[in-house]
Amino acid sequence: MPAYLVRLIDSRRIVGFFFVDHPDRLANSVQEWTDSDRCEYLKLPDGGIVWAGSAHAVPMSPGIETNGNWEIPELPLTSATMSESWLDVLYGYSPTLRWTKLKPSRQDSTPPQPPAPMGMGQVIPMRRPRP
Repeated sequence: MPAYLVRLIDSRRIVGFFFVDHPDRLANSVQEWTDSDRCEYLKLPDGGIVWAGSAHAVPMSPGIETNGNWEIPELPLTSATMSESWLDVLYGYSPTLRWTKLKPSRQDSTPPQPPAPMGMGQVIPMRRPRP
């Protein structure tokens, strides 16, 4: 699944990294955080977010919580960094990559109207079939 970097057009502030199947689905993910009409994106090259040195244990246990404790522990993101290819994109050292304005989300802002209530039913007499 491709990774995309999204930023605000006017201030160039980073909104985030998003992973979606296709850029058309990107607006829905961005809309959770900010107005997607104000954003632009680019598809990131191979790379990722890494923890230099040794691997860090993730303080979570996989699976469904059975005790009702839904607190999510903080991940050790302060010691994380990005791969060199992603840092090059972030700081503008990759002149071949172009930012693309994000297409508006396809979600309707108004909910669909409920169907109109039906009138009272009518009984229609049926003829008996002839023998």
